[in-house]
Amino acid sequence: MMQFSVPTVSCHHCQVAIQGEVSKIAGVQSVDVDLESKTVKIEGDHLGVDELLAALDEAGYDAKLIN
Repeated sequence: MMQFSVPTVSCHHCQVAIQGEVSKIAGVQSVDVDLESKTVKIEGDHLGVDELLAALDEAGYDAKLIN
């Protein structure tokens, strides 16, 4: 599991945009967008940090890896 800080995530549209873009990556099993903590948790197999950051950027959000 990888967790990212996404400070600008704030609404349902944000959740849908992030889940849609990140889910396109092979190996992604789940994407949990938490609006309260402004974090995104991504679970899956053989996931690359750069690829996930690029997907978050493509969705329109700056993100930083937490763990």
